[in-house]
Amino acid sequence: MFRTLSIFSAQAILIANFSDSGPYEVTTISSDISVTNGQTLDYTIFMPEDSQSSVHVLLVHSFTRNMSVLSDLAQHYASWGISVVTMDLIHSSIFENDPLQDVIDLGLLSAHISEGEPIIYVGHSAGAMRAIASAVSDSNAIAILGLDLTDGAYEQTGGDFLALSNTPELSIPLWGLLAEPSDCNAYGNGLDVYFESDHGNAISIIEADHCDFELPTNFLCTFLCQGSNDLFSEDEINNVILNLSTAYLLHHSGIQDDAISMWMPGNDYYEGLISVGAIEQLTELEISSEIFFPDRFALYPNYPNPFNPLTNITYDIKSNSHVKVNIANIKGNHIRYLINEYQFSGTHSVLWNGRDDNGNPVPSGIYFYTMTVNKYRKSNKMILMK
Repeated sequence: MFRTLSIFSAQAILIANFSDSGPYEVTTISSDISVTNGQTLDYTIFMPEDSQSSVHVLLVHSFTRNMSVLSDLAQHYASWGISVVTMDLIHSSIFENDPLQDVIDLGLLSAHISEGEPIIYVGHSAGAMRAIASAVSDSNAIAILGLDLTDGAYEQTGGDFLALSNTPELSIPLWGLLAEPSDCNAYGNGLDVYFESDHGNAISIIEADHCDFELPTNFLCTFLCQGSNDLFSEDEINNVILNLSTAYLLHHSGIQDDAISMWMPGNDYYEGLISVGAIEQLTELEISSEIFFPDRFALYPNYPNPFNPLTNITYDIKSNSHVKVNIANIKGNHIRYLINEYQFSGTHSVLWNGRDDNGNPVPSGIYFYTMTVNKYRKSNKMILMK
């Protein structure tokens, strides 16, 4: 029988906002670049339309895998406004396993994609090991996220563990989500990497297995690596992975700075996961004094204003509540619901793209956005100028 987190009722699943798709439409572009030894590295960019974020995510697959097993995960992250790049590593197969060569190729791909803009490295399993080693020498790297990181020692590294030996040189955040220890993740040997990092943080997701960090996964992974589920369903585990990983990326991309609070003791979502035994904090986390938990409901002026076509609306929720944020025109006619759901306490933000509930663009003019939560209700004026 599954244990679940009480949100609306005793049977509500472990879910928060970021497990759903975000507000952005996503287009994909496939291309390739020439890397070392004259070889060609294939990659795909998942581009959120109209996103103003300049940050790019390099999403690196595991040993013997390819970018297809991360395509849905890339689509999900991009739907929240982050440009995501997947690739087919050339030197990560049973025929040739040369992680140092892959590290060089990742650096070349990063430079090609970013053109000086920030990069977040995200890697699954041995892909996370390669991501760490590449980020060390990438001046554009601003953060790393490991998804069930595994580390390895190779002849090319002089017998040293690749990720662990590079970690002391990192000056950027290195956070990670881990599955239950098993053959498929070297019994969690990547955990030492987070302890070694000056900016490390690691959370274990209870009953998660190695395949849960691929989206979509396939039969080969599930046949070899799938674990049992006695406490939590696959959907609940996947929701936790999506919530926490997306929150990390939104924070470091600057799209939603407060999203990182979902990883923090004191946050209702985090404490809910702890209380039902869905996660375990593996490292000691230093909580920044800048993390803010509001003591009131508040609706702030949108920015920019006037705008075309995107504007950001920020608001505070002092306690877990059902929140509505809707748009109306100057005549008071309903245009769109931006938010109509239960949300956790904290500072939140939502984008409006100048479209109505049917996805149709609205004309230039004066509009009002209204936040309703419990007995609190407030409206502000904004101007769409095309």
